[in-house]
Parts: sequence; C-alpha cells; structure tokens
Amino acid sequence: MTSTPIKTVDRERLYTDILYRFKYVSEFVGFGDTDIKAIKDAAPLIGPLVPVIVDAVYAKLFTFDVTKKIFLQKNDGFHGHLAHSMAELTTDDEQVKFRKDFLAKYLVKLVTAEYDAKFIKYLDWVGKIHTSTPEKKSRINVEYIHCNALFGWLHGFLAETVDKLPELQSVPETRAKTLAAFSKLLWIQNDFFAMYYLRNDERFVGDTGRTTGGYKLNVLGISGEKGLATVMVFAAFAATIAWSFKK
Repeated sequence: MTSTPIKTVDRERLYTDILYRFKYVSEFVGFGDTDIKAIKDAAPLIGPLVPVIVDAVYAKLFTFDVTKKIFLQKNDGFHGHLAHSMAELTTDDEQVKFRKDFLAKYLVKLVTAEYDAKFIKYLDWVGKIHTSTPEKKSRINVEYIHCNALFGWLHGFLAETVDKLPELQSVPETRAKTLAAFSKLLWIQNDFFAMYYLRNDERFVGDTGRTTGGYKLNVLGISGEKGLATVMVFAAFAATIAWSFKK
C-alpha cells in the first residue's frame, strides 16, 4: 500500500497571509475547481431563494433577545430611522432592511464571483467586520458564540432547502456535489470568522508578535492547545453557511 505524501505547511504563513490560509483550508476540506463549478451552476437555482433565505436568517436572529438587540446599534452607512427599543424593533425596521440588502448581495456574490485574490480578501473582510481589532473598532462586536450558532442553524436550513429543489432531484450526484460544495465554501468562510476570535497567531507566529495583516486576533481569550482544539471542533462540523449581523 502506497502511503500518501506528507505536505509541508508553513505554519506562520497561516496567520500572516490570508491567501495562503485560504489555499491550505481549501485543500484540507477538498474545495477546488469542481466545487466552484457546482456552485456557479447552482446560481440560477439559488438566486430565486435569496429573499427566502434572508428573511429566514433574520427571523431566526429575532427569536433570541441576545441576538435581536444587536440590531438596535446603528450600522455604518445607515442614515434612516433607528429603533430605540426591543419592542419597537421588527424585521421590517429600516435598518434591518438595510442589512438584509447586504446579506442578499453577499449570497449572490458567493454564487457568481470569480474565486480570485480579490474574492478571498472579501471573505476575510466579511469575517473581520464582526468584531473589534486593534486596527479598527466594530460598532457591534458580535460574540462568536452567536455567529457559530447561526452558522449551524443556517447550514441545516440551506441544506434542506437545496436538497429539495426539483431541478436537482433527477440527478442525485449533482445534488450531492452541490450540497458538498456549499458546505466546503462556507466552512472556509467560517474560518475567516474564527481567526479573528482566536489567539493562535500569538502562539504560532514566532517571538516577534507579528499578526495577520498587522492586527491581533484576540477576543475570546482562547490560546495555545485550547485554541487549536477549538478550531478542530469547528472543522468537525465541516459545514457552515453564513452571513449574519452586518454588511
């Protein structure tokens, strides 16, 4: 039996080079050209579902006070009416509609974008804006527990929705590849969330304290073996489809 060659990974670059990190995680989960093709081929099917997906996301977020109250905070770029209390805030609120628009655009981008360096930087930005970093302060600073919980719920919702599409019923292999492709892609997106909540860069980026793009990835106080174990637990889910609380 021929053993699989061991590939060398530059551990430090995983925390200093987002393109290298994307390449590593993509290769690890098996995300490649065939997955990208499956995602783009599904665009005509996913497009009509975007409003349904967006409404379902916000309906879910409004079922818990801890996630609903995030939307009382003013979003960057929003200049309309802002609800001042939980009782006043609804999913039809002007700012919620403003954020829904960004979520809709994000979902469309996932199935239409070129998977190049610009897109990878966009995925990184999506993760970064949800929490404060030394280079910028987030208005909402969402705790990761809420992001992760939403990822888990949304993956199940989308998997069931896509799995039931009539257009995919006659070709089980295509349906399976499409579901797998979205799971892989959005696990990669989840990694770009998790990296900003962990302190693994402090352990694995030498003694100089260098950080990804010049900013620390420290929020939860998870470091060392605990941080690595957390990442491995996230990987076990291997399925996270997300955009959540902000553009």
